[in-house]
Amino acid sequence: MSLILVSVIFAATARAAQVQARLIRASNDEKLDDARLKPLHSQLKKQFGYPYYQQMGERHEALKPDATYRLDLGEGFVAFIKPKAVERKIHELEVEWTSGKASLVKSTVKISEGGHLFIKGPGVANDWIVLALTVHE
Repeated sequence: MSLILVSVIFAATARAAQVQARLIRASNDEKLDDARLKPLHSQLKKQFGYPYYQQMGERHEALKPDATYRLDLGEGFVAFIKPKAVERKIHELEVEWTSGKASLVKSTVKISEGGHLFIKGPGVANDWIVLALTVHE
């Protein structure tokens, strides 16, 4: 009986994983350098090559099974996230990224806890719009 009680208490206090979605503008314009993105800067630069990044929008959501989340990132961009599975702290998510009524990306991805996934979106003048997804425990 006490084992069941301990299990129930542990399950109730266990923290759910959260997804963080960021809308980012990759640019050559120094004015767009954003201190909030310093932890991601080297990874962004390695993947996209731009020297400056500006965060345009951000949303967090606790992930619960069998739920679909609508994360409005501003500027007309929305990310729909649906958790599919978790195995060894790797989260499988169904992701759809839209701009207005246009679907930019629809895919199933795997992100390890604390890991980042960057998705290249549309170009704006000489810049690129990027969706960054991070899963935190």
